[in-house]
Amino acid sequence: MSQIVELDERGAIQLPADLLAAVKPHTRFTLERRGTTLVLQPLASAPFWTTATPEERAAAVRQWAALERPASPPLSDAAVSREQMYD
Repeated sequence: MSQIVELDERGAIQLPADLLAAVKPHTRFTLERRGTTLVLQPLASAPFWTTATPEERAAAVRQWAALERPASPPLSDAAVSREQMYD
């Protein structure tokens, strides 16, 4: 089923009420761009940071910090010298 919708001057899209009959107010969507096509998909769940306890968030940060980082060349002493930082 296809319907034509239009962008207003602010870039907002007004969708017909019959398309949204099964969607509850304040439902959050992700917007994915595939070339010139826009795809709206409802979020499956609330973001981790909104539902996690402080202990769970701290554990997640520790786990992220422990991840192996990709190899990268070290910065030279000149690159991190005080004189170079303010140039």
